Amino acid sequence: MKSSKKYWKAAAGVLVSLLVLYFLFDFVDYVCNGVFVEWFTRNFVTSVPTWYDPQTGTTVMREEIFWPSLKNFIFWGLAVVAAAVIILVFVFTEKNTAKIRREAQESMDSMKEEQKRQAQVIEDEMRRKDDLIAYLAHDLKTPLTSVIGYLSLLDEAPDMPGEQRGKYLHTALSKAERLEGLINEFFDITRYNLQKMPLEKRRVNLCSLLVQVTEELYPILEKHGNRVENEVDEEEYIYADPEKMARVFNNLLKNGAAYSDRDTSIKIWTRRKGEEIAIIFENTGVTIPGEKLEMIFDKFFRLDEARGGESGGSGLGLAIAKEIVSQHGGSIAAHSQERTTRFEVRLPAWC
Repeated sequence: MKSSKKYWKAAAGVLVSLLVLYFLFDFVDYVCNGVFVEWFTRNFVTSVPTWYDPQTGTTVMREEIFWPSLKNFIFWGLAVVAAAVIILVFVFTEKNTAKIRREAQESMDSMKEEQKRQAQVIEDEMRRKDDLIAYLAHDLKTPLTSVIGYLSLLDEAPDMPGEQRGKYLHTALSKAERLEGLINEFFDITRYNLQKMPLEKRRVNLCSLLVQVTEELYPILEKHGNRVENEVDEEEYIYADPEKMARVFNNLLKNGAAYSDRDTSIKIWTRRKGEEIAIIFENTGVTIPGEKLEMIFDKFFRLDEARGGESGGSGLGLAIAKEIVSQHGGSIAAHSQERTTRFEVRLPAWC
């Protein structure tokens, strides 16, 4: 039934096409043999005498094309067509030229804006680097002066009471450790400026790596009263360089401890998405403003510029973390609202 309907539709289409062609042919024939012939005869055909019949006294006439009129018509017709073509080409060229100029101007404006943006980024980075040098110069001098001062007191007073001597030694050691940390930050700057470092990727147990990092940071966490709630599955694996990823997790946990409320938990859990795994670090503390959240992974950016000596870092920790994660083919992002801050690290999972 369906096939017969198809045939009927095809036959109807052919019939309609034939009728249209017939009427079109009839119309063209009428124009060519009617209107056009009449117009051509009136304008370009003339009657000339052929011979004279003396018996009847009539002159036989014949029609010929009047070439001067036809040539004149052809000349002016071609002139009009040529003028129309020139005008069309000119208009099209002008439009095209105007479009090209506009696109070129827009491209130049875009390049200028990009150059300004890049220049601003470089200027901001240099300013942060200069600030960092000033911070570190001051911070290096402060603990060094304290170490020298306490050691000088111990050297000048050999009979100092044991309790006081122990207190001075403890203070000097603490300042020396702070000095070591600042020197390590200088090394971080050098290593970071070397850009990409080779990765030694392998199958890594994520839970075990997080436990190891947490244990290394126990003194810092304990001092601030923070606890780490590691909810990562013991059978969860990632494909990564364990040393470099330990550095990332170390920076995130230290950041969480520095900016979370006292006696609160830092929670860690994972979420699978296809062939990648999302590792979430969550802490409770002051909400990070949106404008600072956008710059939190920039080099030399300090979340709290007022933090100095004892707690201020180089502003490289999160920037280095982002670089390492990017080298692993992953990504890192930060979200902060209602006193809850989350850092989400996405990495290739070991399937």
